[in-house]
Amino acid sequence: MKRIIGVDIGASGGKMGIAGFDGERLNIHEYHDFINRPVRTGTAFYWDVFSLYNAILDGMAEFRGKYGEADTIAVDTWGASYALLDGQGRMMEPMYHYRDLRTVNSMEEIEKRLPLRTLFRLTGCQCNRTYTLPQMYTYVTEGNKYILDNAKTMLFLPDLLCYFMGGAKTCELSIAGTSGLMNKNLKDWSKAAMRAFGIPQDIFPQLVDSATYKGKIAQHVMDYTGMENTRIIATVEHDSAAAVAAIPNFGKNRLYISIGTNVSMGVEKDKSVISDTAFRRGFKNTGGIGRSAIVYRDFSACWHLNEFMRTKREKGVVYSNSDLIEIAEKTPSPKVFIDLEYPDFINGIGDFCIKMNNYFKLTGQRTLSEDGEFIRCIFESIALKTHHYARNFIKMGEEFSSVHVVNGATRNRLLMQMISSVLGREISAGMTYATINGNILTQLIAEQEVSSVEQMRQISAKSFDMEHYEPQDRELWKELVGIYESAICKDYAE
Repeated sequence: MKRIIGVDIGASGGKMGIAGFDGERLNIHEYHDFINRPVRTGTAFYWDVFSLYNAILDGMAEFRGKYGEADTIAVDTWGASYALLDGQGRMMEPMYHYRDLRTVNSMEEIEKRLPLRTLFRLTGCQCNRTYTLPQMYTYVTEGNKYILDNAKTMLFLPDLLCYFMGGAKTCELSIAGTSGLMNKNLKDWSKAAMRAFGIPQDIFPQLVDSATYKGKIAQHVMDYTGMENTRIIATVEHDSAAAVAAIPNFGKNRLYISIGTNVSMGVEKDKSVISDTAFRRGFKNTGGIGRSAIVYRDFSACWHLNEFMRTKREKGVVYSNSDLIEIAEKTPSPKVFIDLEYPDFINGIGDFCIKMNNYFKLTGQRTLSEDGEFIRCIFESIALKTHHYARNFIKMGEEFSSVHVVNGATRNRLLMQMISSVLGREISAGMTYATINGNILTQLIAEQEVSSVEQMRQISAKSFDMEHYEPQDRELWKELVGIYESAICKDYAE
């Protein structure tokens, strides 16, 4: 039986899973969680990549003691975060958090250099300030281009962690697709985009497909973990794409919604969509498994619930996620909403309730005072935002026959019911660890245990259960959609 380790690191925490494959079903022996705690220094906001690396080694050692040698290991993470290495292979500076404030005005600077429509035509990507391109361009705009000029290699976070384990300096295609620096075909770097922004071309590593080998773990990893012959695999390294890879029986003409701290929602295509309509509606393209293209929208989602809990915790009131669900279930709709993409909501500082009330004033809505109303507002705003973009897919000509919701927030039955009700469709929801499951399943292709993506998704259907939700309270949700359209997105009904 194959033993496979998957590592999935998200913005608020990491997890590892070890699985066995018997030729028909994937059996997850254990999931192991660890903390991802970023660091604020007063002058910058960083990811603590060394703690993440140590957590991986600790997890490998623990799994070795319980289950024996692992055949393979792979890492996926969120997109865009990167490190620069010098000629000796050492990190030149800490890894910046994608919400570090150095990029606050980066999109305005980018548009001064190149029209955003032209950038979309080149790359198929519509950046926001968290993407790699805006982050790297700040070296130029802040007068620190010498850092780029002295770098020898750029590695994204999953590739960096694999490099620490084994020494390979390669970049998997799906994680590269989160950079804003790929060609629209999602198969090579965009030298035109790099030239336009003064970013050196020679620091970008060789691109490799998912389900390919990066080599064996190094001796220092063997010594620490007790593993000896474990091979490192380039899985689908972008977490959203890994989740899509795992969805049971997924394929063309189906809509996925991967929901956790953020939402990524979209469709799987043979090639990128770079039409004027796609640009106007804010759609993006990134790479998926098997060199597919994923046309998607992403936005912060449960981040806002985390921010509400942070605000309350700072005032001495501690809520759990289950507390929020229970309170929201008992609270009638306040019939006011926030735009989850409003910039003030995503910087991670300040009183979130005050920010929400400021937004309500700005948009002509009533303010709130009760915790239950704030919580219910966030839940409904998440559901209504998914409806907004689902409608925009249809307007763009991307019809879908079914809706599949995966990842951590599918534990939240209230939110799943809201999404089904506002879409007016049955949804299938589950696979709370869809990303790490996709990571592990992809390794089976590299090991030639599975011959195709289609077969991999059939195995997923045999191995994981999905729950089905039917729409409820349709008249109420039609009313809420109308209020949302009027208050939040006045072009919604175009």
